[in-house]
Amino acid sequence: MPKIKSILSHLIIPAVTVILISQLVFMTREITWNMILETISQITWWQALLLIIFGFVTIVPTLLSDFILARWQAYNIKRTDLIQRAWLINVFNINAGFIGTVSLLLRRVFYFDQKKSSHLKPYLQVYLLGLTGLLVASAAAIVAIWLHFLTGFEENMIWLIAILMMAIVVGFISIVPRFHFWQGINLLVVKRLLTVSLASFVLQMALFVAIGVTLGIHLRLAIMMLAFILASTIALVSMTPGTWGSFDVAVLFILSDLSVNSDQVVVWLILYRVVYNVIPLLSAFILLIYRLSKKINSDYRGVPHYVARAVTHQVTTVMLYLTGILLVLSGTMPTIVQRVMILNHLRSWPITYALANQLPNILLGFLLLISARGVANRVKRAYQSTIVLLVVIIIYALFEYRHIVPMVLVGVLLFAFMTTRQTLYREQFIHSWEEQIVDGAIWGALIISYLLLGIVNTPIFKHNYHFHERGMIPSVHWWVMGAIVILVVATFSLLLSRYLHAHQQQLGESFDEIRLNRILTIGDTHYTNLAFLGDKRFYYYQVNHEDSVGMQFRLVNNKAMVMGDPFGDASYFAEAMQQFVDDADVLGYVPVFYEVSEQIAMLAHEFGYDFFKLGEEAHVVLDAFSTAGKKMQNVRSVVNQAGRAGFEFKVLTPPFNEEILKQLQKISDEWLAGREEKGYSLGFFDQNYIQRYPIAVLSKDNRIEAYATLVTSHTERQMAVDLMRFTKAAPNGVMDVLFVNTIAYAKSQGLQTLNLGMSPLANVGQHRQSFGRERLANLVYQFGSKVYSFEGLHHYKSKFTKTWVPMYIAYSRKSWIIMVMIGLLKIDNKGVKRAPAFKVVYDKDNDF
Repeated sequence: MPKIKSILSHLIIPAVTVILISQLVFMTREITWNMILETISQITWWQALLLIIFGFVTIVPTLLSDFILARWQAYNIKRTDLIQRAWLINVFNINAGFIGTVSLLLRRVFYFDQKKSSHLKPYLQVYLLGLTGLLVASAAAIVAIWLHFLTGFEENMIWLIAILMMAIVVGFISIVPRFHFWQGINLLVVKRLLTVSLASFVLQMALFVAIGVTLGIHLRLAIMMLAFILASTIALVSMTPGTWGSFDVAVLFILSDLSVNSDQVVVWLILYRVVYNVIPLLSAFILLIYRLSKKINSDYRGVPHYVARAVTHQVTTVMLYLTGILLVLSGTMPTIVQRVMILNHLRSWPITYALANQLPNILLGFLLLISARGVANRVKRAYQSTIVLLVVIIIYALFEYRHIVPMVLVGVLLFAFMTTRQTLYREQFIHSWEEQIVDGAIWGALIISYLLLGIVNTPIFKHNYHFHERGMIPSVHWWVMGAIVILVVATFSLLLSRYLHAHQQQLGESFDEIRLNRILTIGDTHYTNLAFLGDKRFYYYQVNHEDSVGMQFRLVNNKAMVMGDPFGDASYFAEAMQQFVDDADVLGYVPVFYEVSEQIAMLAHEFGYDFFKLGEEAHVVLDAFSTAGKKMQNVRSVVNQAGRAGFEFKVLTPPFNEEILKQLQKISDEWLAGREEKGYSLGFFDQNYIQRYPIAVLSKDNRIEAYATLVTSHTERQMAVDLMRFTKAAPNGVMDVLFVNTIAYAKSQGLQTLNLGMSPLANVGQHRQSFGRERLANLVYQFGSKVYSFEGLHHYKSKFTKTWVPMYIAYSRKSWIIMVMIGLLKIDNKGVKRAPAFKVVYDKDNDF
């Protein structure tokens, strides 16, 4: 006997399905898609929207069954999580339910983490009580027919009652015989489940009737309700999954018998299935994907969500740009958008489908391009402006042209954009030079093309060049109107740009000598003296609320040009750089690490930075330096000649008196010869700056002929030559004499090396496998001597040392190297009128 039941269960369902499908095909054989589309086109957008909302509302009562179950079985589930599980269970059951099997399986799967999830009895009880809504409706229909409340069914009354009785019999067989199955169930739970079942069925029936009324089908409401009850009963008895096929064939039979056109019935069923089955099913799949992605994201430590957000942000940004460009094109060249093959494929977008030939396209397009740039830069304030613009586009299409397709497409873009809100984290918008070039090219191409179209369409141009209009180009009046629109666009663009640029905040902090000196006592570099020029800002990294690491930088455009290595506690350099990059990124700045050591360049590379070798620093190892030997013969000769000529070397320590400062100032002015002082990476002459460091001077007859400021890094145990100046009357080789004596002085101070400064582009790009930009730099090094003596400088410093230390520039891959160099050239000047002042106490004089 069990074997016979198994065979029957495997044969009945396929057989019934085949019969129903064949019957459905036979009944709709004369219905064409044109007939269906013509009927659907009669529905307005707001009616379609209301029906979709009604479809979702119809499913809501079914969720209450799971709320009752969770409370009854004492499940420990958060409300939002329970809503999601209930939605998935009930929507999938509505579309694929099969005599309770799918219902039990879904609840077993989705409540697997609960203590009583293995008990199937409550699940089955919930399912069976869920049928009571149809049973009550069938009983009410029988009473109405029997008592002639529903007229017009006298001839078929027996058959109708028989069909309705089938539902009652099936329900009776399923529920009553197993009385022990219901023992122990809470009566209040039963009442609630009965109420939910009845409410759910009533809403389904109301949705079915509402669709019929919307289509303008002239049937009494009672007839529509009876047709729905009969079809639901047949679907229940046929046991087809999700009532697909059986319900539809039954409705076709019943309504066709009531003289309703088959094409209207098919549209009725299509709309019912779409709003009650398909759209909720799509939402369930989206929810399921979201839950699965959330689980996978948790298992893989957030990487999948990060990748998904990044991809979504990139795609959304591209679509915003594309929409903005096509909006402008459709306003300037409406017919070209349709004629060009590539653009013709994009006609489903609102700008070509419903907004063509409209001046507002130009305004909305340009504003969307501005907002798209803000979105591309991940600026928080761009979120509101983009939302407003997309909503305005939807409303514009809705009220001006009343097409639903553009609303749906822009609505999808709007929804996709709303999901990327977490990717917009920057507090302010800074338009980088690189982005200005890209956006300028887009804007320029659009504006120039429109102006050219206006020019070629003028009567003079047409007359002289015999230009024939082909329907693609607007008239002169349109061009004049477009010129006015350009003014409007400029005004609104300026307002939107000011909105995005609002609340600008500079990165880092201004010069604070006390705070700076506190860090320098922890660790300094041979570039930290440049911090006292007063042309930079500072970033401090704190450990336990104490400054541990500092960086000096200067802002230009969106770039924070960091000068030299970080200073302070070297054990925190990596953390400090990472924090600096992150904090700068939030404010829209991109750090550039200029003239940094190989160690710092490698750290920056770990943050995704590219690096470029700038050149090499000449380091004189003091213990190894000697003027003996044939190689140093010329240097010895120059030094001896200077001694015989009466030149005297001396290191002056601050504070300096007015006489010395005047001499130094005069030499500096003579050496500059009208040229502007440099800054940022070089010291400049300023009394406040000069007073901070010892000065090596070469004098004759108490008159200074050459000098160099000396900077000492105690951490590196290195002395560096900063500002070097000499008079025009100074003899050749004066700097050789100054360097040799400075080397001896540095050695006497117990230091290890003397830094003679950078030799730009030295030993850069010498290998065939070097980066292309470094190979180009090598050509500049070899053949650029007419502009700057690169090889000559390197050769000169090589007289004193063979130790060369490479120095690098590390920059973000988002930045163009050419723009980084332009930024460096822009800031490589004095920058300030005076260096920061400090108190100078003259407790002695420096005399020769």
